[in-house]
Amino acid sequence: MVIRGAPDLIVQMLDKLIDNAVDFSPAGALIIVRLRLDSAAVIEVDNPDPPFPHTSRGASSSHCGSRAPAPTASRTFGLGLYIVRLIAEFHGGEASAANLPDGSGVRFAVRLSR
Repeated sequence: MVIRGAPDLIVQMLDKLIDNAVDFSPAGALIIVRLRLDSAAVIEVDNPDPPFPHTSRGASSSHCGSRAPAPTASRTFGLGLYIVRLIAEFHGGEASAANLPDGSGVRFAVRLSR
């Protein structure tokens, strides 16, 4: 799949997505990284992170920020996934975060124009 963009920024975006998944998953957990093509290139990262609180369910790109690890369901959003969103938008795309439909974790998705 060919994506027009800044390679260094794409690498930074992938690094932030994977680091976030590792930081919020238990040791040895399965993290799924998927690349698919529909009307855009879509990168998805699924991890068995505790679901977002009900008020964040289906979080949009405005909620796609980095979360500081916390022992409670309360999460803070900071810089890491905010950078992902900025890089996606720079490339004409968008970033989003949502609970997995079965409640087993969360999915971070980035759509990039081709």
